[in-house]
Amino acid sequence: MTPDENDGQSASTPRAVVEITLDNPADSGAAVGRDADGRAVFCDGGLQGETVRVELVTQKKRFARGRVIEVLNPSPDRIEARCSTHRAGCGGCDLAHASADSQLAMKQHVVRDALQRIGRLDPAAIDESFVMRPDAREIPERYRTTVRAAITDGQAGYRQRGSHDGVWASQCLVVHERLEELLIDGRFGASAGAEVVLRVSDSTGQRIALVDGSTAEVQLPDDVVVVSRSDTAARAALHVIEHAGGRDWRVSADSFFQAGPQVASALVDAVQFATGNVEDLSLIDAYSGIGLFAGTVGADAASVTAVERSGSSTADATINLADGNVTIVESAVEHWKAEHADIVIADPARSGLGKAGVDSLLRAKPQRFVLVACDTGSLGRDVGLLSERGYSLESIQIVDAFHDTSHVETIVGLRG
Repeated sequence: MTPDENDGQSASTPRAVVEITLDNPADSGAAVGRDADGRAVFCDGGLQGETVRVELVTQKKRFARGRVIEVLNPSPDRIEARCSTHRAGCGGCDLAHASADSQLAMKQHVVRDALQRIGRLDPAAIDESFVMRPDAREIPERYRTTVRAAITDGQAGYRQRGSHDGVWASQCLVVHERLEELLIDGRFGASAGAEVVLRVSDSTGQRIALVDGSTAEVQLPDDVVVVSRSDTAARAALHVIEHAGGRDWRVSADSFFQAGPQVASALVDAVQFATGNVEDLSLIDAYSGIGLFAGTVGADAASVTAVERSGSSTADATINLADGNVTIVESAVEHWKAEHADIVIADPARSGLGKAGVDSLLRAKPQRFVLVACDTGSLGRDVGLLSERGYSLESIQIVDAFHDTSHVETIVGLRG
């Protein structure tokens, strides 16, 4: 559950502090309890079972949200965050205070809650459909090969929790070692509010940097290819070659790719499981990006249509899928007129499919529908919409790949 983050108080209004006992995990790394009036209070930094003092940041009639300022009765799952950047205020790893085993249990709870409460699915059907994927836990801690960093006084870092202010990255335990070097030692000029996208290929070692403004003041090792966003031609050509799902991929600086190649491979395995045999069948890969599922899960299909709105991603997909029986369509999914297909795979952004996306894709009248969701609220809504249109659960898989964060990928297989 993600309540409206609008703070209904002025900056000068003192914020209330309340004592709460936390009952259950919630999304975004929070836990939820009830105040004396029975109102739900979402507590960032809290864990299930704890009694905490919370400074309320958002107050509404039905809920409030706040941040833990004191733990009165700690959970046995609470640990000291290992990362100095997190301790300095970085908002990236919102579960760094929780043990690894408890993080998976929290994610399972939040996914189940979204499917039951938002999607209005039968709890028994949810439990029967869960499939655990122990292989996902083998993803290395330093899984992330792309970062978007904020620049403050020439140094790269992340955003503070609940703020746009930057935190210098003294270390980062979830990024590839060759990216951490650029974060810590790189210098990027003094442009206020500037950002840099840093990407490394785990398979080739290539490193690239896409910066706001001029590259003149950027100081990085000689092997790093540095391009300014304003240099349109160089920006379009800036890419790495990565290996995932058993094959190589061209990934441009402006194209979306999963957090790392091991994460991408785990998702390919999960989608393959949910999809089943595709031989002699037609398949739609919606929100297809650079062609990850079209080029792996769809390799044995009779035909594949890949639909993607990003010009950079479709340019990469044209190269990546050149040897396959794939038609690439550059379009927003909700504006695309789908033709019949036996299977639909959809991997939308955090906002999910929504009614427009569901309506568009169900014009294809697929027998099977595989949804890849990175936001649990969107997951519950979209699976509910598909259920209303006659699709029933076959499998639910969690890819718990994002260490120390509340982020989770959920792959749901449905049959019409």
